[in-house]
Amino acid sequence: MRVTRTDETPIGGVYIAPIINVAFVLVIVLMMVAPIVNIPSIPVKLPEAVTKESKEQNVTISYSEDGRLAIDSEEIAWEELVPGLRKKIGKRRNVYVIVRADKDIPFGKVEKIIEILVKKVRARRIAVATKQKVKKIKRW
Repeated sequence: MRVTRTDETPIGGVYIAPIINVAFVLVIVLMMVAPIVNIPSIPVKLPEAVTKESKEQNVTISYSEDGRLAIDSEEIAWEELVPGLRKKIGKRRNVYVIVRADKDIPFGKVEKIIEILVKKVRARRIAVATKQKVKKIKRW
C-alpha cells in the first residue's frame, strides 16, 4: 500500500481581518450611541443659536417647562441643586456648567439658576445651551 501526500495543510493561525472588521463596527456603533446616552430624559425645547461645542467634560443642568430640574441625566428637586452640583463639579474648576432651559421659561427663572451657580456653587465656566440653527445656502 502506498501512502500519498496531499498539499492541504491544516490552518495554523487565526485570520485577523474579520476580528478587525468586528472591532471597527463596534467602535462606530459606540460613537453613534455615546451622545444619545448623555442627554437627560426631561424634554426641553432649546432656543436656536450658532454655538461652538466644548470637548471637555461638562455638567448639564436641565430645566423643563413644567419646572422639573436635572443634573446631567439625574432628575432632582430644587433643594438638591446646590449639593448635587458641588458633588458633580468637586474640585474641578475648569469644567463647563451648561444650563439647558426650555425656551418658554421666563428668563428670571434661568437667571436664578445662573445666580446659584455663581454665588453658591462658585462655578467659573457657565454656558446656556441653544439649538443649532441650520444655515441655508443661497443658490444663484
